[in-house]
Amino acid sequence: MENALIPLPPLDKQRQIVDILNRAARIETLGMQTSKGLRDYSQALFVKMFGDPRANPTGWHREKLSSVGRLDRGRSRHRPRNAPELYGGPYPFVQTGDIARSNGLVTRYTQTYSEIGLSQSKMWPSGTLCITIAANIGMTGILRFDSCFPDSIVGFLPGHTVTVEYVQTAIDLIQNQLEENAPRAAQRNINLKVLRELTIPTPPLERQRRYAEIVEATHAVAHVCESRIKTTAALMTSLISELLPDDVRW
Repeated sequence: MENALIPLPPLDKQRQIVDILNRAARIETLGMQTSKGLRDYSQALFVKMFGDPRANPTGWHREKLSSVGRLDRGRSRHRPRNAPELYGGPYPFVQTGDIARSNGLVTRYTQTYSEIGLSQSKMWPSGTLCITIAANIGMTGILRFDSCFPDSIVGFLPGHTVTVEYVQTAIDLIQNQLEENAPRAAQRNINLKVLRELTIPTPPLERQRRYAEIVEATHAVAHVCESRIKTTAALMTSLISELLPDDVRW
C-alpha cells in the first residue's frame, strides 16, 4: 500500500470534489427522509381516517384477508434456485430485498427471469400487493409492473370491498406484530395461513377510495423528489469529472 500510486489533483481541486461529494450526500439523505416522511404521513392519515387496525376503535366489521381478495405465494419451483439458466431474460423477478427497499411502491428490480425461469414461476400483474413472509417479515410494496416473485413473497389482489392501498397500510401498521410472532428458526418466517387468517377492519369502500387518492398523490410527490435526486446525482458526477484530470476520470 505504501508503494501504491494515486492521482493527486491540486489541493483546491480536492477540496472542490469533497464539497461536491458532501452536497450529494446531503441531498441523498434529504431524499431518503422525504420518502420516509411521506410513508409516515400515509400511516398517520390512515389512523386518523380509520383508527388503529389492531384496536379498531370505530368498530368496523372485520374480515379475514383471504375473504377480501386473492392471496397466494409466489412461485419458484426449480431446484437449485440459483441455476444460471433461470436468469437473464426479459421478465422482471422481484425479491424480498426489492420489497424491503421499495418504500411502498415497487418501481425497480435487480433480477430477471429467462423463458425457463418464467416457465417454473408465475407472473403477477401490476397493482399486486407484495408481502414478504421470510427474512424481512411483513414488508409491503405495490408492483408498478408485471413481475414474478419467489415463494418468500405473498401476492394480494383486492376484491370488491377493499383497495390495495388500504390493505397495504393496514398491514404496515401491524408489521411489528407479524414479525414478533414469527417462529425463531435459522431464518424467521411466517406461513401463508397466518396471512389468510389475519383479520382487518373493512370500512366503507368510498372512504377507502378517498384514502387511496391521497396516498397516490403522495406517491407522485415522492416520484418527483426521486427524479430530482437522480438528476442532481448525475450533475454532481459530471462536475467531479470536470475537476479531475483526463487520465483519472471514471
